[in-house]
Amino acid sequence: MWVLVREVVPGGYLGVLDNELDAIAENDEFWLGTELPFTAKHVINIEERDANTIALAQNEPRRRWSG
Repeated sequence: MWVLVREVVPGGYLGVLDNELDAIAENDEFWLGTELPFTAKHVINIEERDANTIALAQNEPRRRWSG
């Protein structure tokens, strides 16, 4: 699962999913463009940002995290 970091928040990060999840069925909570919080313990790999990922992270999420 790839996530674009949108901002640093208390206790972690807020990002948006950047790929379609094929390990679970489509649902309203976790799908491409959905905003979600996460912490450093959830990170396996980091890729450098570029102009494309910066622009994608600035887009309005498909669904905002309400938690």
